[in-house]
Amino acid sequence: MDASVFVYERIDPTEASLKWLAEQGVTVEAGHSMFDHPPRRYGSEEFLKRANEHAAVMGSSGQRFTRETLDQLPNLLFIAKCGIGVDNIDLAAATERGIQVTNTPIESDVEAVCEHAIGMMLGLLKQFRYWSPEFMRAGGWRGGLAWAELLMGRTVGTIGMGRIGRGIARRLGPWNVRAIAYDPRIGEAVKGVQMVDLATLLAESDIVSVNAVATPDNRHLIDAKAIAQMKDGAILVNTARGALVNLDDLAGALRDGKLAGAGLDVYEIEPPDPRHPLFTLPNVITTPHTAAWTKETLADIGWSAARSVAQMVNGQRPEHLVNTDVLDQLKR
Repeated sequence: MDASVFVYERIDPTEASLKWLAEQGVTVEAGHSMFDHPPRRYGSEEFLKRANEHAAVMGSSGQRFTRETLDQLPNLLFIAKCGIGVDNIDLAAATERGIQVTNTPIESDVEAVCEHAIGMMLGLLKQFRYWSPEFMRAGGWRGGLAWAELLMGRTVGTIGMGRIGRGIARRLGPWNVRAIAYDPRIGEAVKGVQMVDLATLLAESDIVSVNAVATPDNRHLIDAKAIAQMKDGAILVNTARGALVNLDDLAGALRDGKLAGAGLDVYEIEPPDPRHPLFTLPNVITTPHTAAWTKETLADIGWSAARSVAQMVNGQRPEHLVNTDVLDQLKR
């Protein structure tokens, strides 16, 4: 088997994981670094040319693996996705073609995103955007222009109760919040969390945290209709996937005062259009998909992906195989 990988996005800031992978006998073609600014991405023609020279590819969400793309990669056997979400990959098409897909559901990634989401909640409640250095440079001081709010006693609704959703709920327990959640994939109760339907969650939550897996069926789960069901003055935080929230509808609700604030780390198109009205609003905290952007987390992600590549090219079942049905396909 061709033991080679095209790393179209280098994510490990230390590069140690790629060095280790080469020491395992895997030929590594190192592509763009994710730390370039502005970010660099391959055009379709160049990506296909480079990827077709290898059995495996490794990278984050900067490349979409649609059915049409996979049709043009007849030599591809393995996709090592850096990160938890695999919504940039057509899993059904990959499975049909016998392509193994892995992700990196590492603990430090979960920890980082949980902390980031809660940080956004606190930043919005405590008016960090309003009480800013710019405000004080202009001679501003406290007064009745804006008011901070307590997290204690609030109802926090989590959409999606995977490891991140559960992690957020667990961390908020000592803050004396009421935790409710919606996840159609989970039937059993989660300790300390009241499972409700989506309509109830939207109607009762002071803060809605979006932590669901993005699928074609839940695109724009949070749109104008959903926002209309939310409490007046509620806060929305999305650290999951941008496709889950209609950005235009959200901007309108923030501008009109229906929602008090929003914290966003993810966008349907990344990078987003910097001219979008959302970025002009004072009640928004935005970050450029950096919830897990710590050196420790990114190095851990790089190591997890590198180990998956080594396992796959050596004929072993990778630890974090996403499309497990592919194994049946490979036996035929």
